[in-house]
Amino acid sequence: MRFIKRTAMVACATATAVMAFSAPASAATTLNFYANGPADSGRGCDMTTKAGGTYTYYANGGVKGGYQAFAGGFDAWERDLCPDGYGAALHLTYYKWNGSSWVYSTANPIKVTTGAYDTVDHSWTFKDVRDVKIYSCRINGAGAVSSCTQATLF
Repeated sequence: MRFIKRTAMVACATATAVMAFSAPASAATTLNFYANGPADSGRGCDMTTKAGGTYTYYANGGVKGGYQAFAGGFDAWERDLCPDGYGAALHLTYYKWNGSSWVYSTANPIKVTTGAYDTVDHSWTFKDVRDVKIYSCRINGAGAVSSCTQATLF
């Protein structure tokens, strides 16, 4: 009887140790990001935009079309630093799963159009994406993003 009790205790301890050291299947990674936007000497600006925040992602939805799908979110801000009247945008590029294939996509989840030296904050979530890249961009006279600087992740 003592042998059976000891064997059961060892088996229980082993199972507990395996559970304690197993990593979760979809652990989240959180990175900070920061970007100093491009200069525009023609408008007298050494730096036109600035962006920063956190980017969190985790494997979600399995492998689709040969690539791992990811979900997550952003907590970000974009700032217009040039008094030129055009504005700034946080610009993203990524691939989005449409149910049958990966489609290259872009988004401008934050736009600062109220004037120079203003900052806009925004948080949002996403799913079924891959290869996300973050940029701080100027908005040109036509209202479109132009002259972007890619953010540094750390």
